[in-house]
Amino acid sequence: MKPPETSANSILMSTRELLDRYAAGKRGFIGVNLQCADLRGAVLKGILLWQANLKSANLSGADLSNAHLFANLIQTNLSGADLSSAKLIYADLRKADLTRAKLFKTNLKGADLRGADLRGAKLIYTNLDGANLKGANLKGVILFAVNLNQANLVGTDLSETTLIKTDTRYTILSESEENQDIKY
Repeated sequence: MKPPETSANSILMSTRELLDRYAAGKRGFIGVNLQCADLRGAVLKGILLWQANLKSANLSGADLSNAHLFANLIQTNLSGADLSSAKLIYADLRKADLTRAKLFKTNLKGADLRGADLRGAKLIYTNLDGANLKGANLKGVILFAVNLNQANLVGTDLSETTLIKTDTRYTILSESEENQDIKY
């Protein structure tokens, strides 16, 4: 199940309105449209953005720790963002900029990270179970105790990448593996 790219029922919300409501204690936002929003450096710990559209938004340096982002994050700038303990299950992060992002205990199960840039990101105890990283850039990244079960790494730049306590036995690394039914 993927978040919709756009929705007829989405609620257009300004950056200021989101920040004001968050400051007033609201944490849950459903179906909001924040496409191209500028939220650089915003502190949004524990926010819930359900079926939200954040396509091409700028969240660089934002604190999204413990956030729940079931959202369209296509081409979103999350460089330097803190996504520790965040849940981005089945999030659409195609071509997202996650350079230098902090992904400690982040749940990216089933996330679409095709073409995403993760150079310099910190992935520690990160869940990438079933995630699609086809064509992503993980050059020089350290993966410590990362779950890559059924993750698609076809065409991913893994040069200079270090894997520590990370099991790749059931990871899809070639086109031939991608196109076959895997049986255990």
